[in-house]
Amino acid sequence: MSAELAGQRQANPSFIEATFKVSERKSTIGTEVYAGFITFLAMSYILAVNPAILGDIPGMDRGAVFTATALAAAFATLIMGFFGNYPVMLAPGMSMNGFFKGMLLSGSVALVWHEALLGIFFSGIIYLILSMTKIRKAMIESIPEDLKLAITVSLGLFIAFLGLKNAGIIVSNPIILVSMGDILNPQVMIAYISIFIALGCMVRDIKLATFISFISAIVLTILADTFMGTSNAPIPDQLVAMPPSMAGSFGAIFDFSGLTAEKMFDLLFIVIIFLIVDFFDGLSTIVGVGRDAGIIDKDGKVPNARSALVADAGGTVMGSLLGTTSVTAFSESGIASSQGAKTGLAAVVVAGLFFVSLFLYPLFSLFSAAMVAPAMVVVGIYMIGRLGDIKWDKKESRIAAFFTIMFTVLSFSPANGMAMGFISYAFSMVVAGKGKEVHPVIYVLSALFMTYLVLL
Repeated sequence: MSAELAGQRQANPSFIEATFKVSERKSTIGTEVYAGFITFLAMSYILAVNPAILGDIPGMDRGAVFTATALAAAFATLIMGFFGNYPVMLAPGMSMNGFFKGMLLSGSVALVWHEALLGIFFSGIIYLILSMTKIRKAMIESIPEDLKLAITVSLGLFIAFLGLKNAGIIVSNPIILVSMGDILNPQVMIAYISIFIALGCMVRDIKLATFISFISAIVLTILADTFMGTSNAPIPDQLVAMPPSMAGSFGAIFDFSGLTAEKMFDLLFIVIIFLIVDFFDGLSTIVGVGRDAGIIDKDGKVPNARSALVADAGGTVMGSLLGTTSVTAFSESGIASSQGAKTGLAAVVVAGLFFVSLFLYPLFSLFSAAMVAPAMVVVGIYMIGRLGDIKWDKKESRIAAFFTIMFTVLSFSPANGMAMGFISYAFSMVVAGKGKEVHPVIYVLSALFMTYLVLL
């Protein structure tokens, strides 16, 4: 009877199994849920930081940006999870919100905030059209294996560097660019302690290393605030509330009253810049995380590529409609794959938590990016292991991997790292007399990347 029941279960898999293929990808529901939870914790700073950045722009309301951020992230990540079946999470990108703010406040363009968001909307529409074709799938599958590995490693180092920066362990220095932060600073000291707690868990093969490090950072922060008064954000009286209204931002992009002919060039500039950055930022993360999770095999084939790409593009379209900047695949998705996530179930968990966070606006005023820094450092340690799989004896691979990793970290942009990696690979192969071995798509991408670097 038990064998018969087992056969029936196999013939009639559960909804979760049928949708996400958890067992087929050699994962478990528990692993996916845990990885999603940890990744949300690592990404949740965007709910505090994005409103703080965009809220300084005249006309943009912080509460409305918070709601737009949570909804856009939840929508895009849900689509990625259900239809793409990738453990890739999306939210408004950190680099582009800063660029958007700087561009408007510096007067580099003559547009106001909702007109600039219209440019992002158009870039998302073009991106969506491209995602519906086989063009971008061909791009992913044309990338050499060593470049994919380098992208994965560069993402890991980028995440770790971002974590160290957020914690104050690494700080800017006008003389030598960067230097060590003040270890006597309570925030820095807490980050160090939490990182070493995580390292101890890793050495002892405790799978909850990232979670334990995050909890330890929160507990230590609360203790420091209680006994030393270090917090700059007092605990609000109410932690749960209805989501802030988006009345002033939802659909504001369709206000064309101030859009004159003289502004058309600035609008076109925004469309091009945001299309290129969103396009390749998403590509680098999907390739890196997909490769690390074992979804993209050594043959380079990308399952459900169209759905994954549509989720990425659709997020940008939705985000601009709601009132926030480009939504992109987050580098912190590497946390999910490093914790064993291999399916979109982890993404669905994250999407659900973003929906819940809509009612936690007061709570997110307490969150600090430094609290998730230890977990981000651990992810970097996990992902750097892919370095050993790169064929370092091949000069072309060595050069491309070096440029990918170095420019991702030093220019603080995965898109820049990919750009230099592709360009250096194509150049090296041509000089080595192996130009015919390079996929034509690589040459096209290299040309696009050079255009991107000139425009940027």
